[in-house]
Amino acid sequence: MNKLEEFIAVIAETRKVWLLQAMEGMFAMLEDDNGNSYIPVWESEALAQKSAVEDWEGYNVTEMGFSEMVVWLKELSRDEIDIAVSPEKDGEITAIASANFGKWAKQYDDHSYVEEEDDDDDDDDERETKPQGKSKGNSKGGVVDGFDYGEGWEHEF
Repeated sequence: MNKLEEFIAVIAETRKVWLLQAMEGMFAMLEDDNGNSYIPVWESEALAQKSAVEDWEGYNVTEMGFSEMVVWLKELSRDEIDIAVSPEKDGEITAIASANFGKWAKQYDDHSYVEEEDDDDDDDDERETKPQGKSKGNSKGGVVDGFDYGEGWEHEF
């Protein structure tokens, strides 16, 4: 089982991912050489904690359930921010388009998360808004567990 398949298997079972949070609503981010932005996520608290060093020292490890993540991934997609799966210390990442990840995670959404209304005009207060924009990059597509992740996966299966 490769890294991406292991990540998918674990989060499908636990129905959550782990992130590094600087403060409320502010999460660790990465940027590649082409200026593309990513939010790193891990399949376990321990792996996320191991990454809370150097630039991310002092960040808190926090979990996010799929119900909240599905809503959040729509916003990330609109902002053209993708997901970095358990990034390595050497900077190597396995990326997935946030829109594609959201499509996959939606099958596990129990609708328990209700987003607070805010004053902006980005329509993210509506649970069923459709993702806008298109994923970027020259990623390769792939199929895991029968789901076609399409463009955005930088992993060849």
